[in-house]
Amino acid sequence: MDASPLFASRRRFLATVSAGGVGAFFEGRRLAGQSAAKPRLINVHHHLTAPAYVKFLVDNKVREFPIKSAAESLEDMDKAGVTIALCSTIGPGIWMGNGAETRRLAREINDYAAKVVSDYPGRFGMFTMLPLPDIDASLKEVEYGFDKLKSDGVYMYTNWGGKALYGDKYLGDPALAPVYEELNRRKAVVYTHPKDAACCEGIIPGVGSGTIEYPIDTARSIISLLYSGTAAKYPDVRFIFSHGGGALTGMIGRIAGASATYLQDGGTLRAGAPAPRTSPAMPKGPLYELQRFYYDTSSAVNPVGVGGLRKMVPLSQILFGGDFPFVVTAEQVKLLNECGVFNAKELQAVYSENVGRLLPRYRV
Repeated sequence: MDASPLFASRRRFLATVSAGGVGAFFEGRRLAGQSAAKPRLINVHHHLTAPAYVKFLVDNKVREFPIKSAAESLEDMDKAGVTIALCSTIGPGIWMGNGAETRRLAREINDYAAKVVSDYPGRFGMFTMLPLPDIDASLKEVEYGFDKLKSDGVYMYTNWGGKALYGDKYLGDPALAPVYEELNRRKAVVYTHPKDAACCEGIIPGVGSGTIEYPIDTARSIISLLYSGTAAKYPDVRFIFSHGGGALTGMIGRIAGASATYLQDGGTLRAGAPAPRTSPAMPKGPLYELQRFYYDTSSAVNPVGVGGLRKMVPLSQILFGGDFPFVVTAEQVKLLNECGVFNAKELQAVYSENVGRLLPRYRV
């Protein structure tokens, strides 16, 4: 069979999306008479900055951060061709040792997000901030978020608890069992994001947390879910991890053992793969649990980042993530289009179809 038309088509696709984004590619198809439907691009990693939270950060001398308006969010989204952005909150979080203040801030952040969703119908979704480490208050906020605000899921940092700012517990900690029991009952989505941990803040001078600690902390929290048995115990909780799972792909051999050598695209194992490692905490093995998690593409939009992820998990588990306002979302789209890991059909899955299966309200 002559493969040259296929290669020519791929070249045209890459050239078009490189020049004008994924929207330009599909617009070209429409002009060719194939489809008039506008492509959907859903971003699961978009940060809102509630005014109350920004004031809290400034008042506590945590960080200076300008309030980004919904209009600025929309401007960034429109330039990237983003149809819908699912919103969460920037770090380092709302726990500063004062339980009443933490509860107040969580509610104000959630109400602000819900107002943005209401003010701009069809453009935003939201994840509910939990007032951890207060378990009882977090359960109340889960109820409020899902039943009153109609949120898409909850938002949890990769570490939590501890003293101000720096968490010393991870997502697999048994103290979270009441929260997971409720989330499992609701078959809820949990969106996660890294932040500074008690163990490792500023340990290499001149290296920011986002460069090394965020990827490591994401992987650390994932591993805590595996080895604590939390992932297996609450199978209906659907976790989304930021930044392609952080450093996880570099650890896959240590986690999955010899099976990792036999991984093919989509996380399948070629013939001859050894039986998976199992334990009471992971009765089906670690690879099984890792392939049930979801991962966004933010800051992993290169052949190594999403390429490793594509080998480790099924395509269905990969979602598009931007990271506004810390990145220009249009650049993340461009880089993902150009990295050469996904073909046009696979990009459609990453950009919207996978989210539609995870959250049916966004299904076309």
